[in-house]
Amino acid sequence: MTDQDAPTTDDLALTQPGLPADFAPLGQQFVYCPMCATELIYRELFDRLRQQCPACDWIHFQDPKVGAGVIAEQAGKVLLGRRGVNPGKGLWCFPSGFVEIDESPEEAAVREYKEETGLEVELTGLFDVYHFHSAVKGSGVLILYRGRIVAGRPSAMDDLAELAFFAPLELPPAAALAFDSNRQALIQWQQEKAAESKI
Repeated sequence: MTDQDAPTTDDLALTQPGLPADFAPLGQQFVYCPMCATELIYRELFDRLRQQCPACDWIHFQDPKVGAGVIAEQAGKVLLGRRGVNPGKGLWCFPSGFVEIDESPEEAAVREYKEETGLEVELTGLFDVYHFHSAVKGSGVLILYRGRIVAGRPSAMDDLAELAFFAPLELPPAAALAFDSNRQALIQWQQEKAAESKI
């Protein structure tokens, strides 16, 4: 069998008997079981159609990616980075990234912040949690922490090409922000700062 002859996930969805006519799998699907290499089938499992191996019973549960980031202030301004790579090349975002399998979200947030900015942060609490959907990386959850910068010199690294501090009324326009979750968070932060100024 050549690569051109090998079945695709679309082939499996279209040819398996008993599937709804409008069935369209979400996210990344497998063709073969990663445990025993048997061709997977779709079955109604836990209230939705999921891929399962008919030989070893392995089930493909599709989990969202988990990202973590930090909103850290200095002199009333928040640090953002301009992305040097896609998705969102040239747009602004919080220093953040995906959680590795062997670390907690808190550890990931601190690590990513240092990797992208050269700055060490101390987490001071949870800011908020956001759901996102990316055409590139699928569905995910961003956990955004509050933090304060405790050491280091700002230096754009990794995915970021530039760093800048922004006051609440100096934020980039929404169209210049890379991700919906970051737009939502900055609106919340801006509202918080406005409420503080009235106290």
